[in-house]
Amino acid sequence: MKRRTRIGWNILIVLLILVASAIVTVRILVRPATTGFIDFTEVKRSATGNDALACPPEFLCSTKVDLMIAPVPMSAAALVAKVKALPSVEPRTVMVGENDAELRYVLVQRSALFNLPDTINIAIQPLDAAHAAIAVYSRSRYGNSDLGANMKRVQRWLDLLGVAVVS
Repeated sequence: MKRRTRIGWNILIVLLILVASAIVTVRILVRPATTGFIDFTEVKRSATGNDALACPPEFLCSTKVDLMIAPVPMSAAALVAKVKALPSVEPRTVMVGENDAELRYVLVQRSALFNLPDTINIAIQPLDAAHAAIAVYSRSRYGNSDLGANMKRVQRWLDLLGVAVVS
C-alpha cells in the first residue's frame, strides 16, 4: 500500500511540475501587446471574433458595433479622470498610451494565468460643457475566441465609468 501511495505522489508531483513549466513557458513566449491608437471611424474588427466595440452615434464607427452608447452626462474632463483611474480599479491593467490633447487612451489588461495581453482603446469626445461621448474597443491579441471576455470587460468598464448602454 505504501508503494502505491508513493507512486501516486510521484505522479502528482511530476504532473504539477509539467503544468507549472507549461505556464511559465507560455508567459515567457507571450509577445508585447499592441499599443497603438486606433481611428474609430476606420476600425477593422478582428476576423476571429475576439473583440468588442462600444460606440456612440457621434463617433460614426465604420463597422458593426456590439454596444451603442448614450451620451455621458458628465464633462469630458471628468470622464478622462475616470478612465485614468481604471488601472487602479481593474487588476493587471496598465495605461500604455495617452494623448490628452486628442482624448485618446490605450490600456492593456493581462490574463491572470498566462499573462496574455488584451488591448483596450478608448476615445472621448466632448459634446458640450456637461456631456461627452466615449468609444471603447477591446481586443485579445491571442486566440480565435475570447468566450465573451472582451464584451464582459467593455460592459464592466462602461459601468465603472457611469456610461449607459442604449442597445
